Amino acid sequence: MYLLTRPAPNLEKSQQAFDALGIKVSVLGLNDIAFMKGADDKLALMLKQHSADILIFTSQFAVEACASALSAAVTVPVLAVGKGTAQALAKHGIAAEVPEQPTSEGLLALPQLIDANQRQVVIIKGKAGRTTLADTLMERGASVLPMPVYQRVIPSVFRQTNYWQWSDVKGIIATSEEMTRQLFDRLNNTELTRQRWLTVSTRVADVIRSYGVTDVEVAAGASDTQLGQWIKDNWE
Repeated sequence: MYLLTRPAPNLEKSQQAFDALGIKVSVLGLNDIAFMKGADDKLALMLKQHSADILIFTSQFAVEACASALSAAVTVPVLAVGKGTAQALAKHGIAAEVPEQPTSEGLLALPQLIDANQRQVVIIKGKAGRTTLADTLMERGASVLPMPVYQRVIPSVFRQTNYWQWSDVKGIIATSEEMTRQLFDRLNNTELTRQRWLTVSTRVADVIRSYGVTDVEVAAGASDTQLGQWIKDNWE
């Protein structure tokens, strides 16, 4: 069995995806998502006033928080951090461009953002989190509006899809910096450092190594399908 971290709303979806691949996992919901009031109204007004040149959605939850606003026509370029976010936008009839690397650094390598001087870029995101995307775009001369539309909430007791014990665990799949830190805050650190790990970016891999883990691999993408296929190819 593998331990997989996901936000609580995605637990069942990820469990079903790994079940379909024949990979036994327990999905741990180490954080939950709370949408912020008025987020969709703010975006709807911005679209109506044509006050954005580029929209960037940093997660599926950002799309979900703005669902009602996206029922109107979106006529500006839309970028999505990863395939899952792009698929969520596609349900609203929006074709978003996705970077090869599903990270802020990947987004910054897209042509629309390399030449962002004097463009109004709206980043639709979670509250707090990294500022690399906004900071770099401002350095490039863009006018940047970070628009937080949801926040992550740490539950006192996290959910999991299957019961497990350390003797069953064959590896850990960590999908973010925050959830990596949550694992080490909540679980046995000695057992965690003994495991092999898979993650979604070199940045998260560096965080995992900072806890003393020596066996860390990075998958090409963060979706359940990409992570599952990597496991089948390399660990199974």
